[in-house]
Amino acid sequence: MEQDKAKKKLYHQLLKITLLPIFLLTAVIITISIRSYANAMNNEVRQGLMNQSFTIITMYDKLYPGDYKAFEGDDGLYLLKGDHLINGDFSIIDTLKENTGVDITVFYQDVRVITTVRGEDGERIIGTKVSAVVVKDVLEGGRAAFYPNVSIGDKDYFAYYSPLLNEDGACIGMLFVAKPVETVMNDLFRVILPIVFLGILAVMIAALLTIRYSCRLTEAIGEIEKFLGKVANGELNEQLAYPVGKRKDEVGELGRHAVDMQRSLRELVEKDALTGLYNRRYGEKRLKQVQKDADSYGMPFCIAIGDIDYFKHVNDTYGHEWGDRVLTQIARIMAERMRREGYAARWGGEEFLLVFMDQGLQDAAETLRKLQNEIRDTEFTYNEKEKFRVTMTFGICESSGGNTDELLRCADNRLYAGKKGGRDRIIQE
Repeated sequence: MEQDKAKKKLYHQLLKITLLPIFLLTAVIITISIRSYANAMNNEVRQGLMNQSFTIITMYDKLYPGDYKAFEGDDGLYLLKGDHLINGDFSIIDTLKENTGVDITVFYQDVRVITTVRGEDGERIIGTKVSAVVVKDVLEGGRAAFYPNVSIGDKDYFAYYSPLLNEDGACIGMLFVAKPVETVMNDLFRVILPIVFLGILAVMIAALLTIRYSCRLTEAIGEIEKFLGKVANGELNEQLAYPVGKRKDEVGELGRHAVDMQRSLRELVEKDALTGLYNRRYGEKRLKQVQKDADSYGMPFCIAIGDIDYFKHVNDTYGHEWGDRVLTQIARIMAERMRREGYAARWGGEEFLLVFMDQGLQDAAETLRKLQNEIRDTEFTYNEKEKFRVTMTFGICESSGGNTDELLRCADNRLYAGKKGGRDRIIQE
């Protein structure tokens, strides 16, 4: 009874606040709605940029371990992350911009080293400097900062600057992640205009819709934030909550962009750029999981390490472009053959790792022979007239449980024996 009275009291209070002063409060409610959504969008953009900044910094740390270092060359300043040269490598930031719509810049001190931002002439604004305010807040202060209106050329941005810190805590530069103000404002007005019209017709309806939408908006933003946080921590197979991805508004679009970014990061982290197979790091990580599952459930599996015979001769005779074509075609054959058998990874150079799951040595060796024959029968035509083929040598071993290092060593030793024994062979004992 007391609860019912409380509900009725609240109901009457809402009526008093919304319906009775409808004409006087319409303007106020519209103003409040605009400010509320502007703040929510501003916070959403800030949170999104902050998460994206953290994800990018984490990704660089995982891809290129080590401190940032800078040195002067004959033609200018060079910035390294570990042993990797940052200058001129736009692949990561261009891919992220294409998938997320944000602009990205890496600074050494206050100078732009690489960037997706372009000037009026269409050229990247490399070598230009950031404002003194940002230098003081971020570079000298050593802490991240969000600016709702940063002008670069003729465009205004919502910008988030993060310091790039080495292990000793020294700040060597900054990461800039930004979204054009025009884009955010367009998104904002698309959300606000329907509410303005509804507010003119009936403040009550507008208030109820605002409360309902705000709750769902907050939940969706929370799901996206949780998703991006897990991606930033390296959980690249995490799933975004289904209702967020099905939303038809800007928040749903942001969620889908987050998934696209996750997919791009997974491709960069797990796949070999040339062949599209798993790279060595991920291939080895997945092998350990296969070994763990096999130990738990008692399922057999085998691995093979293969090497293209006389691959140096291919590069020396036909050029590295044709060497890459050979690698790509062999990888395509492996991927197709291994689709139902297990998986393939590029192990390094012209070496490949094949994992045959739920198969004993004889069955795996038979599958491997079919693959070897298909590679041997594949013909390459150089300059439309000269034809050549390649062969591969494999060492294959069956897991006996325990350490994957021993299993890899077994396959590698058998591969070496096959190379020494004449090549174009499969050594299984």
